Amino acid sequence: MTIVCRDIIGPMDLSRRSLLASPAILIGCRRSPAVRIAIFRGEEFTPLAKSLGYFAAEGLEVEISEVASTPKAMQALFGDSADVVTGGYDHAIHLAAEGRKARSFIVLTTRSPLALVASRIRRIEDLKGATVGISGFGSSGQHFVNYLLHRHGLTEKDVNFAITGGGHGVTVASIEHNRLDAIVTLPPSLAILRARMPGLVILADGTSVEGAREVFGVDQYPAIAMMAQADWIGAHRDTVAGLARAMRKTLGWVRAHSAEELQQQLRNRAGQPEELEGLRATIASCSPDGRMPAGGPEAVREMLAATYPAIRSLDLTSTYE
Repeated sequence: MTIVCRDIIGPMDLSRRSLLASPAILIGCRRSPAVRIAIFRGEEFTPLAKSLGYFAAEGLEVEISEVASTPKAMQALFGDSADVVTGGYDHAIHLAAEGRKARSFIVLTTRSPLALVASRIRRIEDLKGATVGISGFGSSGQHFVNYLLHRHGLTEKDVNFAITGGGHGVTVASIEHNRLDAIVTLPPSLAILRARMPGLVILADGTSVEGAREVFGVDQYPAIAMMAQADWIGAHRDTVAGLARAMRKTLGWVRAHSAEELQQQLRNRAGQPEELEGLRATIASCSPDGRMPAGGPEAVREMLAATYPAIRSLDLTSTYE
């Protein structure tokens, strides 16, 4: 619980001991439950916001739980074990097609964090019969691969998906040791693989401006967003506004600092030097203002419609603020 007190001497941050010792001081205090936020493994903006103290500055206490993929986070959201999710915005659209209303209230990245890489396969058309690593079934990574397959004359039935559970270490080891034919990566693991494997094949790269334009047909693609159920947003407007302000401050902090400083803040130490190029891509992907970019929802809908054609007729206005 967060205890917020406002009285004649202003805001106070009080310990439980002092509150118990002086019951009268509780006049004017209210107790606010912690906001439960589920994130996918590898999402670092939300933990960064907490470590920088931006949630606390908004009078919010947050509890962050990390799960393997955005679908797992959405399960927590609709299973009432999370209030908010930070994950792939594509899931808000996919769920809307199923009649479940999750809505983005701040966009964190306007570039996809996903790339599809391989050690031996040279073209997407050659993935037929291959084993492709993704963080989880129904993940943004699987949507990404499905879309690429359809664009190159294949379908999701032409490959075997292997669930890795996400994480940079697993991703890097899976390709370095030839455990998988191809795998979906995030920027830090992509940068490490590029440095360690000169022969790495980049089959598709949504992390660069050129790659996003090639893959999705837009310069700004709303990839990672903070989302909640529409009813929860309506009932917690002050909390949503505070979360959005905290995340905008976080985006501003990331854009104002170097990859080295970001690495130190995230890891509390210097990490692998190869990772820095990936963190530069993360910095470049930050939304400048948290707003949904023009044409972005339509690009995401088109990507999903490769596998789910009925989504093309979906009204997108319920999926973002």
